[in-house]
Amino acid sequence: MVCDHVSQAVLTLPVSSTPVYKEECTQCFDDHNMAAGIDVCLSCFNGGCPGTPNNHAHQHAMKSGHHLTVNIRRVRKESDERPAKLTKLEIVEEPENDQYEFETFVRCWGCSGARVDNVPEDVQRVVHAVLHAVEASKGSEIKAWAEEVTACSHFDGLTQVPVADFSSEALHQCSMCDKRDNLWMCLSCGHVGCGRKQYDGSGGNNHAIAHFEQTGHRVSVKLGTITPEGTADA
Repeated sequence: MVCDHVSQAVLTLPVSSTPVYKEECTQCFDDHNMAAGIDVCLSCFNGGCPGTPNNHAHQHAMKSGHHLTVNIRRVRKESDERPAKLTKLEIVEEPENDQYEFETFVRCWGCSGARVDNVPEDVQRVVHAVLHAVEASKGSEIKAWAEEVTACSHFDGLTQVPVADFSSEALHQCSMCDKRDNLWMCLSCGHVGCGRKQYDGSGGNNHAIAHFEQTGHRVSVKLGTITPEGTADA
């Protein structure tokens, strides 16, 4: 069908940080494995079920004015191959594309949910981006486990003072008490001090912090954490 909503649509591509709900309806438990599939809004990338009784995709379109969606249905591939003989117990990750194929089409809810033929190239690009985007729930899992590493400006301006009588024996005990664990070495002057005192009385006596307060030497490294690769707790 020829659809005016398609020719008038102004769509933008999802970026890596854009949540794309392409596997499950955001309002119920219907997913892309069901016969009706899932409709993904091509404007805001909300996922909605297009089937009865809920038809959350239609409800979203009417409330938001976002008429165009791509319907995604995942279908398990038929295989005549016999499973390999079991020789050991193991968990093997099998790529999704080896197990499933995806059936897609563009739908316009402004035209009563009709299927759109002759999809323009700009809409096809958005559909392609949706199909290759990371599912929103999986993106949240990745983000939860990601750790952003940022550079510290105090390292860039670090000035080290030559130490004439430095001895490796000094690395085994706090220079201000008898603590021999949780030791921190100042990277400016080589001073060794114990770490923070914990609420239960364990830990150190705050002598590394006291050294910083007295000298302004901001950068220290925890002894015992330095690796051959050059990483450490600092």
